[in-house]
Amino acid sequence: AMLRRAARPAVGALGRSFTTESSRAYRELLKAQRELFGEDYRARVAARLETRTQFMQNAGASESDVPGMVQDARDAAVFLRHNVAQTVRNDETGNFELKPKPEHIGRSTTPQPLPEGLDGTPCSRNQ
Repeated sequence: AMLRRAARPAVGALGRSFTTESSRAYRELLKAQRELFGEDYRARVAARLETRTQFMQNAGASESDVPGMVQDARDAAVFLRHNVAQTVRNDETGNFELKPKPEHIGRSTTPQPLPEGLDGTPCSRNQ
């Protein structure tokens, strides 16, 4: 079943360039979710609703905070694409199967470092 397109996020009184960048980051994040969750309708809807909620909660953000928030959304999309894989239940065996995509398999067995702020250190924009 096709999902209905989500409305554009509200961006408050921000300038056009921030509106455009915020909208692009929003769409990029939704696209990453569609790619990750595929035909899992419930997961896609839950992810889309959470994304919309977060964007709406930050609609009135100050102009100085917006670039960092836009980058956070883009980082989340990259993280979903390269670090998260969904398992699918095999109805015959009852087991969950993981089918990693090429972007999940790298030459190194060492995972990439977490984005700034997720490793317990404060983000630079909060300092």
